[in-house]
Amino acid sequence: MLVMLITARDAAVAPVVFLVLAFGAGITHAQDEGQYQLEQESPVWVRGVLDLRIVRGGAAPSWTDSGPGKTRYGGERTAAGFERETRYEVAQLALELGAALPWGIRGQAQVNLQPDLEDQPMLIEALLRKEWGEDRQGWGLQAGVMNTPFSLEHVGAAWAPDYALSASALNSWLWEEISLAGLEAEWWREPQNGLRLGFILGAGYGPDQLGRLLALRGWAVGDTLSGINTDLPLPSGVRTEIFDERDDRPAAYAWFSVADASDRIALRVGHFDNLGDEDVAGAWNTHFSIVGATLHPHPGIDVLVQYLRGEARVRDTPYDSSLRAYYGLVSWHSARHRVSARYDWFRLEDLDGGNDTSEQGDAITFAYFYQLGLRHRFGFEHTWLDSERPSISTSTLSQDGWQLSYRFRY
Repeated sequence: MLVMLITARDAAVAPVVFLVLAFGAGITHAQDEGQYQLEQESPVWVRGVLDLRIVRGGAAPSWTDSGPGKTRYGGERTAAGFERETRYEVAQLALELGAALPWGIRGQAQVNLQPDLEDQPMLIEALLRKEWGEDRQGWGLQAGVMNTPFSLEHVGAAWAPDYALSASALNSWLWEEISLAGLEAEWWREPQNGLRLGFILGAGYGPDQLGRLLALRGWAVGDTLSGINTDLPLPSGVRTEIFDERDDRPAAYAWFSVADASDRIALRVGHFDNLGDEDVAGAWNTHFSIVGATLHPHPGIDVLVQYLRGEARVRDTPYDSSLRAYYGLVSWHSARHRVSARYDWFRLEDLDGGNDTSEQGDAITFAYFYQLGLRHRFGFEHTWLDSERPSISTSTLSQDGWQLSYRFRY
């Protein structure tokens, strides 16, 4: 599969060139799960997702309002202090365009509107992709605007979390603060011993401020999807650009997987390094390793576990931090119903003794979905979250909250 797309940030970013080799066992299928699984009857297609919510978060205003709240939706500031509020939100309005092009190339793009984050549409994905081979053995190549393949939860329609309305803190961050313009390749093979092997290697430009959001805000639990043109709010009232190429060095990542042919167990390990040059003003040097497992002990039960560890360093401001997070999720599904429970654990450790970035916290999330046909889904989620962040005096406020969702897929 040959894919190539050159993109610009606000039409003013220099051309980007990428070089990658990759191999993936079943990874192609995992990527396809994240797309709209409606039938394709035309070589050109347009699809969409609308997610409407009734939400009631904790008393503290959310980080999306530059507040100390750790969930996507929070409370409000009043003369008497912080108070909970019930809100009606458009959580996601996604539009996907796709086409089957000559020579077996597939083109696809996704634009999201999330009014609580950005006033403008966000470009989540825009790429070309080509594959060679078959299910048992092959390889592929894609290029363009994309996220990394590390999240085991973002496999729903329009790359939304599929097991709960919100993703874990670990995977929330991966989709909040990473958007690459690059090239990715993969190879997959199913040997005679019943295993499926895979390996992805990719590179791309853009995440030179990766780690800034965590250092200034801390971990969060939500379902934000950032695009290449996204600016996210910070507690200070300023915003941080997700795509901000400063040192002209490409980030690089790898993702290896091994699974049994029956899909009962899959193990994955990956590494990401933005190769940031700290001598360049505003550039962060951030890297992390990630391991995960997906288990299916019964056809109706999914078990997911992931662990991430890394560091984020920047020379011109004292925000150096170590990053750690993991989660365990159990989900049961039958016919139209899905019930999920997840435990999150997350930590930040200050490394330079400057601005205190330390944090420790955990969260428990319960979710229920009812699927009505292919196009309609009703969901409920409740999250209980505790976070201690010494640099924020309100961090000990209650962070629990619930959401009701109606999702329509076209």
